[in-house]
Parts: sequence; C-alpha cells; structure tokens
Amino acid sequence: MTVMIMAIVGVLAGFGLDEAIARLSREPYERADADEDDESPLDEESPHRLALGSEAGALAMPRALTSASMYRRTIVVGVTALLFALAGHQYESEPLHVAIVAAYAAVLIVCTGTDLLAYRVPNVVTYPAIIAAVTIGLVMPDANRANVLVGGALVGGTFLLMSILTRGGMGMGDVKLAFFTGFGLGLSFGISALLLTAIGGGVIAVILLVTRIRDRRDPIPYAPFIAAGAMFILLTQGAAFVEI
Repeated sequence: MTVMIMAIVGVLAGFGLDEAIARLSREPYERADADEDDESPLDEESPHRLALGSEAGALAMPRALTSASMYRRTIVVGVTALLFALAGHQYESEPLHVAIVAAYAAVLIVCTGTDLLAYRVPNVVTYPAIIAAVTIGLVMPDANRANVLVGGALVGGTFLLMSILTRGGMGMGDVKLAFFTGFGLGLSFGISALLLTAIGGGVIAVILLVTRIRDRRDPIPYAPFIAAGAMFILLTQGAAFVEI
C-alpha cells in the first residue's frame, strides 16, 4: 500500500518538480546577470548547445526548457514516481523516513534536471537542502551527529578541492550539492556514494572525450552523477538518520 501511495504522490509531485526545473533552467536565458555561483556556460557559439526552441524571453531557449515540453515532463514525472515508490518500499515501516527520503529525492531530481538543461545547480535549492539535511541529521533520534557533520565535510570538501584544483572546471553548484548529499548520507554512506559518483562520472567523461562528443573546454554536468550515487545509497543502504 505504501508503495502505491508513494507512486501516486510521486506522479503529483513530478508535475511540480518539472515546473521547477523548467523555471530554474530558464533563468540564465532570461537575465544577463546570472548568479556566478551557478554553472551556466550558455555561449551561443558552442557547438554543444541544445536545439533552440521558441519560449518567451530575450534569448531563444532549448525546447527541453519550455514548459510545453511533454518529453521532459514525462521523464521527470516517471522518474519521480519511480523513486518515490522505491522509497516507500525500502522505508515503509516508518512514514517519516519515507517522507524525508522522498524530499531528498526531489532535491536530487531538480538539481539533475537543471544541470542537464542549463548547466546550473541553483542555490535556491541547494542552500535550503543543506540546512534541512544538517537539521535532520542533528535531531533524528537514530542519527549520529558526528557521522553527519564529518560526512558532509568530507564529501563536500572533496568536491570543493576538486573545484579548486580544476580552477572552476567543477562548478560551485556541484560542490553545494555534494555538501547536501554528504550531510544527508553521513560519513558511513557518504564515502560509498562518493566512490560511485567518481567512478560513474569518470567513466562517462572519458567516453565523451574519447568519442569527441565533448572536448576539454566543454562543460560536463556532474550533478546527475552526484544524484545517482546518492540515490542508489539511499535506496540500498540508508541515510545518515537510518540504516535499511
């Protein structure tokens, strides 16, 4: 029953998440002074820009960004329903845990969508998510506070170091998302997620470079790999506040 309820909730939530993804992804196209902390390399001359569509705004926008994109909406709603249902299955014994994991999944879905569509991980999502993950980790009865704080510092700090070493090759949006996943998973699970992210991101990056789909100057959205690693751990091992 929990799985079915969460699947229905996921469908309903998916429409809202899709709208949030579209709206947040459009911002770099609609305003020239985009937040420098967000990733938005939208150079019109880039050979890897998405196909342009025709939504209102100063610049023509990729079709996938328009609120009328049924293709994008179907994917977002389907993925949200699936992840919510899986969360309901894995954490069905405790409704509060189901709700928290579903909320974490929503954050990861939005950040994945905006990074794929506009190369940005919005602060309006990551900052509240970080605060919520830290708060949950500190107040939940089964959470180890040191595990939560060290996990966030390690995972987020690793990505911050990578951003510094690559001189901005990895954006600060990715770093903030990594801090969120570190606090949400804690040290014990955060390391596993970090390894999965590194392996998945590294393999795909090599493939893209070798096949010349991308070159070294082209941005590669990393939020999807962070999200995939974190979500896999959430659904198979647990979170900072509970172990499956």
